[in-house]
Amino acid sequence: MNSSVISKENAVNKSFIFTLSDEERDFLFNELNQIQYDPTGNTDYITEVRMAAMRALPKEIVKFLNQQKTSLKPAPYIIFENLPTDKEVRFTPDSQDIPLEAKSGFISENLIIAIGSLIGEPYSMFHEGQNIVNNLIPSLKAKKEYTGLGSEFELDFHIENAALKFMGNNNFSPSGLLLTGVNNDPKKPLTRLSDAREALRLLSEQDIEQLSQPLYRIKVPYRWRVSTPVELQETSPSPIIKGTIDLPEVTAAFYPDMVAPINNLAATSLEKFRNAIRKVSFGIDVNPGRLVYINNRFTFHSRDAFKPTLDKSGNPIRWLQRIFIAPDLWNHRTLEPVKDRVFKLALNH
Repeated sequence: MNSSVISKENAVNKSFIFTLSDEERDFLFNELNQIQYDPTGNTDYITEVRMAAMRALPKEIVKFLNQQKTSLKPAPYIIFENLPTDKEVRFTPDSQDIPLEAKSGFISENLIIAIGSLIGEPYSMFHEGQNIVNNLIPSLKAKKEYTGLGSEFELDFHIENAALKFMGNNNFSPSGLLLTGVNNDPKKPLTRLSDAREALRLLSEQDIEQLSQPLYRIKVPYRWRVSTPVELQETSPSPIIKGTIDLPEVTAAFYPDMVAPINNLAATSLEKFRNAIRKVSFGIDVNPGRLVYINNRFTFHSRDAFKPTLDKSGNPIRWLQRIFIAPDLWNHRTLEPVKDRVFKLALNH
């Protein structure tokens, strides 16, 4: 892997990196290029891209993804290199409505769905984007917000949609998420990953005991709060970690106003955990041709603060895409289906 795009604080585990040969990359491109992207994520489309991935990807990758799907020996992250990209990205749109002329095809969308579908069931939440693939494009209006569309504030380490692990009796938080690059900002703001298992090994038994107790109220992300009923915006007191430190389920977000400890001792343990998460992290530039899978059960991610580079039209250049995956969509039956695989929290569900 190109060391210029990996921060040097900590080493990346090379056993979690898969690099396609040029021949494999081109074969995958040809398979995906024949498929029309369906933003609703209907079953016919998901089946088609999944079959394309099964045909085109090397057996060792399919086997590794199937092992990840079982979650018996879960990797904290998987990095794919030398993947096919759209032949041309003409411009980065200035909104979430992506015009067809922005790029030459749907390789990036089909790619992220195809690989995600071999680990779990791809889906999206309406608050994150109206289609199954979310477009993460810096918004100049939201540049000082703690969201995926922000830029000038660091989006500190977090488990994606952490509060949704404790919404009623169901867990709506993704088991994993995937990120891929469409258009790269030359400033190369890094996405940082941190395996919570490594961080927990740095903590005392007392701190782990605190983090394992229901001593923390966790809030939904900022973008959700405008359209989410007040009674669904914060969890009841909940633990940060469940299970063993070797195979934990972790729930936290460290950017402001996301987790409220109910006493000082709980707050101290949470801050120690945050420091440990930072200590064991590494950064990666999610550029075109690279895809990153993040195990959302215990792997934190963050995004550096940066000032977006603008194109000639004054639009930010950086363009990432993201999907969520779940083991299945059974828990989502109680949500409002806006589209086939795009869901929304609702009071009457």
